[in-house]
Amino acid sequence: MPRTLLLSAAAALLGSGWLPATSAFGPMRRDRGPLFTTSTVVRTLNSSNFDSMLDDTQTVWLVDFYSPWCPHCRQFGPQWEEVANVYGSVDSIQFGAVDCTRQNEICDREDVHAYPGVKLYHVSEEAITMPHVGNVYARHVAKWLEETLKEHGMGPLIDVDKVYPKNPLRDDLKKKEHTFGDPVEPLYDDRSEDMQLKRLKDAGTTALFILEDGFFMSTTILAGERYEAAVTWVKTLAGAFPMKENRAAFAVLVDMMKVKEQWKQNEWMDMLENWKSSVNEKSFPVNLFASKDDLALCTTYTCGLWTVFHSLTVTGVGQLKPSEIMSAIRLVVKHFFGCEECKRHFLKANPESVITKLALRDEDGPQAVALWIWTMHNTVNKVQGKPRWPTNLSCPNCYTNTDEPQSLNPNQLNDEDIVAYVRRVYKIESNVNVSFQTVGTSSWFSMGALAVVGLLFVIYRTLFQQHKHRLIGVKSLKTRDHIA
Repeated sequence: MPRTLLLSAAAALLGSGWLPATSAFGPMRRDRGPLFTTSTVVRTLNSSNFDSMLDDTQTVWLVDFYSPWCPHCRQFGPQWEEVANVYGSVDSIQFGAVDCTRQNEICDREDVHAYPGVKLYHVSEEAITMPHVGNVYARHVAKWLEETLKEHGMGPLIDVDKVYPKNPLRDDLKKKEHTFGDPVEPLYDDRSEDMQLKRLKDAGTTALFILEDGFFMSTTILAGERYEAAVTWVKTLAGAFPMKENRAAFAVLVDMMKVKEQWKQNEWMDMLENWKSSVNEKSFPVNLFASKDDLALCTTYTCGLWTVFHSLTVTGVGQLKPSEIMSAIRLVVKHFFGCEECKRHFLKANPESVITKLALRDEDGPQAVALWIWTMHNTVNKVQGKPRWPTNLSCPNCYTNTDEPQSLNPNQLNDEDIVAYVRRVYKIESNVNVSFQTVGTSSWFSMGALAVVGLLFVIYRTLFQQHKHRLIGVKSLKTRDHIA
């Protein structure tokens, strides 16, 4: 596949989103709790008060529909709070927010299936949706609100230019070119067995999150095109997920979900619990699909998604063609990933024509698709100002012209070495130690282990007190575990 195809599509990921420093799969912390819980200006709307808001036709309501795991939603939250404060003294307008992970029925009824979604109520007969265009700050929300009110013979409520005077520095920052961050020496070997097992754990956790939450994003019914996409995705997991035990588990799920052509959410969750009970003892490692919140290495759901994507593209087993795996990845982002800008960027970089071109390389094996995912992932690293992965220190043979500024220029890349490195990191079929799967049963051994841990803790505490001035902060260490 021509390198120009890779780079031109990857460039689509550099397009501006709702917030400039957020990638197509931007950062999202483990905190998945609801937003605005302590806000005095943004009212949380739910099944008990949403209809009252709809009936309050004498008041204009601006409502943010969000998901706590959506990176753009979490970064947009402070902007929403700010604009709500700006209008805090205006009695004729109120600001609300709906957590779509907890209020599926509301979001389904309001036809909100991507986040963040902003709707304006009681200005016209139907609610007006704020378009997803450009970088959205509090100023942009206020400007759109005032323009929309003016179109309907209402307002102005505030003078946006006085509240938010133009800032040349902000305009200059928008034009800033994205660059990779400074490379750092890796703390751990990406290819170590411990790291591979942690990534396997994260892949299983993320796969379960998609099954439990993604399939029913802002809806209570899995049917039609979404159902077909769900079946395709689980079939792909059954054909390409790491370890034969786990592929067998997903094969069981395919049979269970095909019993019906549509699923209500409560029925699906009951079925999924039965599936988990039947396969977790046989998974590798045991209980791989026990919890959707148990990340081992990643600190974000989007990191977990990249882990799944990489793992699928390098497994290279079964009857699936590499382009079919890429097509399934595209489907899961299209239908089951709610971040609007993330989805838009990803689909722009992966139109159907790209899948068609990748299919021409199927006979060559998974290399083209593995390199494709690597290119997009490092494009995201560049947007976020992270180092290119792997670094020159981790894989000296992956790059040439290392004295030049880091880039994705084909003149700097050794494709074969990059793919070989990625495969060594994510392909774990024959690399794991079976002993990881076993658990000691001797109570004497357990007591001995606790004693050793206690002794090591005392030694560590003593050393820490003596040498703590030499230690790097925990936050710094975590960010260096795995760049990509």
